[in-house]
Amino acid sequence: MSESISNWKEWGKKDPYYGVLSEEKYRMERLSEAGLKEFFESGEAYVEESRKRIREWLDTDIAEGNILDFGCGVGRLAIPFAKLTQKVVWGLDISEDIILRANVHKESMGCDNLKFKTYNGRDLPEDLPAFDFVNAYIVFQHIEVHKGMKLLHRLLETTRKGGVLQVQVTFGHQLPWKAYANFYMRTKFKPYNFIYSSLKHRRFCSEPVMQMNHYSPKKLFELFSVYSNQVHVEFTNHGGHLGAIYALKKSGRD
Repeated sequence: MSESISNWKEWGKKDPYYGVLSEEKYRMERLSEAGLKEFFESGEAYVEESRKRIREWLDTDIAEGNILDFGCGVGRLAIPFAKLTQKVVWGLDISEDIILRANVHKESMGCDNLKFKTYNGRDLPEDLPAFDFVNAYIVFQHIEVHKGMKLLHRLLETTRKGGVLQVQVTFGHQLPWKAYANFYMRTKFKPYNFIYSSLKHRRFCSEPVMQMNHYSPKKLFELFSVYSNQVHVEFTNHGGHLGAIYALKKSGRD
């Protein structure tokens, strides 16, 4: 099992909301009803922004088709996507614990057109249909690049011709050198992470560290060009980690 998969599964067991949005109010021991409501409202805002973006860029309404949310977590985006469309929405994640929790939220919010499913972290399930809209947000940065590129290729393959792929991917950072050095040491050296985590939480522990992998825009555009003749880009900055939201309408091979 790769480090990215094992770390995410660990977050799924201990802190699934903080693992998505790293704010202390989303820690399991601090999560309130108001905090949970705010967590899902942030997902609703993203879905509305996505619908507007795809309409403006690609003249397509994502509310009219079926949807795949790749790396769905507890359903922060998949649930509002399911409320947006009457078609079937799928959410995929590698963590069994997270999918169990996502199904609880799905039932409580009455999303009968939503299906959650685990995948093995290497390839997509064989029973997936073709999708009109495929979304992946703050997901690929946590997947090793060689695996991420293969999965991105598979997501493009499962996007229906005329359908839309929207994916956010990181390409670099502008962190102060001390902050990046600390992050790098935590991801590469387990004894350092143990000491850091123990001092931070004032108890002996080793908090899992989510990788931040940088993808080559050149390699991404080479892949996208196989499936579309136009890619729209919107830059992102998450805590000093630089990336972009890429959106394209599939016009190449099915």
